[in-house]
Amino acid sequence: MMRRKSTIFLAMVFSFLSMSVAYGAEEKTATKLKYVKIEVEAAAPEELYGEYIPVLMYHHFADRNMESGNGMVSTKEELEDHLRYFRSEGYQVITLEKLDSLLRRAENDHSLNGMGLGLQDKYICITMDDGYYSNYEIAYPLFKKYNSPAAVFAVTDFITEQYGLKKFTWEQAEEMDEAGWLKVYSHSADHVPVEAGQEEAFLAGMQRSEATLAENLQKAHVKAMAYPNGQYTAESQKLLEDDGYVMQFTIEKGVITRQTIRNAIPRLTVESGMSGEDVIRMAEMAAEKAFAAEREGNAK
Repeated sequence: MMRRKSTIFLAMVFSFLSMSVAYGAEEKTATKLKYVKIEVEAAAPEELYGEYIPVLMYHHFADRNMESGNGMVSTKEELEDHLRYFRSEGYQVITLEKLDSLLRRAENDHSLNGMGLGLQDKYICITMDDGYYSNYEIAYPLFKKYNSPAAVFAVTDFITEQYGLKKFTWEQAEEMDEAGWLKVYSHSADHVPVEAGQEEAFLAGMQRSEATLAENLQKAHVKAMAYPNGQYTAESQKLLEDDGYVMQFTIEKGVITRQTIRNAIPRLTVESGMSGEDVIRMAEMAAEKAFAAEREGNAK
């Protein structure tokens, strides 16, 4: 028990130190909202609509404006701008359950060629990591307002014991999960990244995390997780797949195509200061890069 406590404490300290710069920005005087402008646009983004799905990764939210480039914190105003823009551009924000369904459809459609998903609509998926209170206080009301579902990968021990920066409670998690606008999945029990040779211990921690989710939440979900620090091994991928996980999320940059491995699903980090247009441009550029690589391969 003492060893587990020590491991959790060290993970908490590491997580806190890695985010201290980001969260320190909250104490600064609020300034006028500044958007990071992604100047480069995809050449013909409409040609790839329906062929890929971007998964966005957020962490923490704040009422006050943050400095550009702060990858950990987005403001309430920015998130609302994102949701409005997604809607105006015809994107459907989907749950992980819907994502799983769409992937299964593409995987079983033998008429498809190449890496495109062959979908008729534009989809986007929103995720958050860690389980901060701001997910409940700031983001959750906006998801309800815009009928946009999202997923949060929570560090379950940190929720139970309220380690580190303020997290939502299990009562709040159940409220969000029951409403369906913000469903809770596992980001491990203690945020200790998996290392080579430690995969069995990591699996045991994931099983403990899933048991905690089942104990505190009423609804069953698709079995999905996000790796702490995005770190994984081939053995951890296999063990989790064998344990029933149908989606394993990383922090590798990219979009989902038919070539995406379910055990290493990429995500796009939303940085502080980004507008909704910037977020979509980022996704379109990532898609263009992926499909350009396929075209180059076919030309050889």
